[in-house]
Amino acid sequence: LLSVVLARTRVTSPFAHPKIDVEKIKALHSDIVEDTVDMKIDHFNANGQSDTYPMRYLVNAKHYQKGGPIFFYAGNEGNVYTFYNNTGFMVNTLAEEYKALVVFAEHRYFGESLPFGDKSFETENLKYLNVEQTMTDYVEFIRGFRKESGLDQTPVIVFGGSYGGMLASWLRMKFPETFQGAIASSAPIIYFKDAVPEDGFYNVIQDVFTHNHPECSENIKKVAELIVSFKNQPEKIRSLQSMYNTCQAIETADDVDKITGFLYNAWIYMAMTNYPYPTEFLAPMPGNPVDVSCEPFDLTASKPKITSLLKKDSLFSDDELALLQAAADSVQVFYNYTGELACNDLSGSETPNLDAFGWDILACNEMAMPMGTDGKDNMFLPESFSYEAHTKQCEERFGITPQFDFALTFFGGRNPTFDFATTSNIVFANGNIDPWNAGSITIPVSKDTVTINIENSAHHLE
Repeated sequence: LLSVVLARTRVTSPFAHPKIDVEKIKALHSDIVEDTVDMKIDHFNANGQSDTYPMRYLVNAKHYQKGGPIFFYAGNEGNVYTFYNNTGFMVNTLAEEYKALVVFAEHRYFGESLPFGDKSFETENLKYLNVEQTMTDYVEFIRGFRKESGLDQTPVIVFGGSYGGMLASWLRMKFPETFQGAIASSAPIIYFKDAVPEDGFYNVIQDVFTHNHPECSENIKKVAELIVSFKNQPEKIRSLQSMYNTCQAIETADDVDKITGFLYNAWIYMAMTNYPYPTEFLAPMPGNPVDVSCEPFDLTASKPKITSLLKKDSLFSDDELALLQAAADSVQVFYNYTGELACNDLSGSETPNLDAFGWDILACNEMAMPMGTDGKDNMFLPESFSYEAHTKQCEERFGITPQFDFALTFFGGRNPTFDFATTSNIVFANGNIDPWNAGSITIPVSKDTVTINIENSAHHLE
């Protein structure tokens, strides 16, 4: 994922994955059997030789009956237990109905599936973290698993959400003899260069924030513009530290960008996880967090309280104070809903529970998904996506040059109804308030695929 400052200039992970308590999950799901399998680090070595690494996987046979299918989850960018713990519809509902054997695989370079152990993220070892190697892991794993389990004739349905949904759909497209069907949830398989508008993600967020609170997105834009206007006003810059209760000092124009990044990250992630019930998926949040976070921006109701508390600060007008305080209250719904944090740590404000170094590498390789906006049609400040800047950053940080055209060239998607016309047995499921649906398959693309668009559904809620 992203650093706080670069949240909107770098490529956001479709899936925000939290740190988790694995032992707690194991205790809650006693039916899990965990194991590893030796997997080639390099499936494409010219001489066929490669060292191996232990790829972790989970099996749950609770509902399995002879003749039932294998439900295989194509792990994405995080610890495999994260996905298991948040995929109850597959693990419980569908597995019970179809008497399925449930199997989850962990993505290379995530969780404990580290090809080079504690040296996995050294520059010379990063070249093996890519889509082709990962998909081949899953193909080889399923072929071996079926053979060793005596399930050679058992159909396999591959599941995935977000980036995992992308992998699921691509596995079915490229390896139909191994995967007989796919359920791809919230899978933005066409959010790549020149295939969809770069600002689609942000425009959906605009709609989400405007839906029940028309004034909310307008005031978000106003407060962001207001904060940016402080860049040449040192006293106002310094005052932002106390106003937003930051752990770090706010002293420079660059720190102003950190504040706007801090604010926008919260609003972005609340839009992505705008679930109708309380969750702790990214951080403890109430149900419908967007609505809750918009309440402070009802300035008619909140302005008297705000101005009476902060009127002593003569640096700002009453209207400015109202906006600034509303923004502070709004983002605490994401960052500190429980009130347990003493201060807001800008160094980790993309989410309190995020560990996504591996995604940064994928996004610098084959998963470079351009996202930018001119700010005219949404609540965001103008910020275009720079292919040159992204390339420079990736080369300097990882020694990797992004392949912006890889996905659309290798899998198709520039013209979905033509490219995917012969595709079969894939369900593309999307929520209409999920920002990632801007790059997902939301229309029928073939007579043998199913597209489901779910009203009021956020990122892989289904």
